[in-house]
Amino acid sequence: MKVYFDEKINDYVYDISNIVKIRFVKPLEGYKLLIGFSTGEKKVYDVSPLLEKPLFSPLKNIALFNKAHIECGTVLWNDDIDLCPENLYIDSVPFSDPDTGRRV
Repeated sequence: MKVYFDEKINDYVYDISNIVKIRFVKPLEGYKLLIGFSTGEKKVYDVSPLLEKPLFSPLKNIALFNKAHIECGTVLWNDDIDLCPENLYIDSVPFSDPDTGRRV
């Protein structure tokens, strides 16, 4: 992973695009996504904080939310709504198996 400071946005940027790839995505209840990464990790990303933003508000429709899929290396729902893999990896939490409670 490369980390560098971008003066245009005055913040650090984490470039994991050459390391982490999305292998699968599965919509879960509560507007969450179970995501499998090329590292072997399974993580959960909570989409609900984004739903109040105009771009993501159509995902309140659960039928549309459940159409999450992978295309061109990112998670998307349609031509307008997608999430970049870097943010999905950084902002998600490890998945715990509901039967054992162990992180997978």
